[in-house]
Amino acid sequence: MQCIICKSEVVGGKYKDFGICEKCGKALDDIIAAYFELLERDLEIKSEKVPYYVLMMSRKLWYLEQTLWWQAYKELKEEGKVDDEYFQRLEMVIDWMEANPKIVREIGEKFFSRCPNCNAELIPGSIEVKEDGEYRVVICKKCKKEITRYYMPKKFY
Repeated sequence: MQCIICKSEVVGGKYKDFGICEKCGKALDDIIAAYFELLERDLEIKSEKVPYYVLMMSRKLWYLEQTLWWQAYKELKEEGKVDDEYFQRLEMVIDWMEANPKIVREIGEKFFSRCPNCNAELIPGSIEVKEDGEYRVVICKKCKKEITRYYMPKKFY
């Protein structure tokens, strides 16, 4: 089976049932984890009891531009200083996400509506984000276990 995003072979990974290869799946996880961090810091939503993935779907993907790694990538790209497969894949996944909101919502419902460890609902105020080397880790406040993480290249901080 070919990946619905990049057309490479799908041989495994978290999103295999959705037809998404492991590399695009990792990029998708990074994008969603970055959204979680951004939404958690967004004071206007602190009182909402809406799952994070629904809030993510209600915002345009340009919201991601507020994240440090995406801004840094865009600046380096404009200067012609980056030719990075990771960020090219992120762009491809973002374009796919914008074109396929129904599938993204299904992925959100399956993987990001509840903590995979304790089943707590993932709503504003239910997570915390910590740095771990080149990653930002999204942690459930209830069970203190990792939900997801995203890559933060050292060249960007």
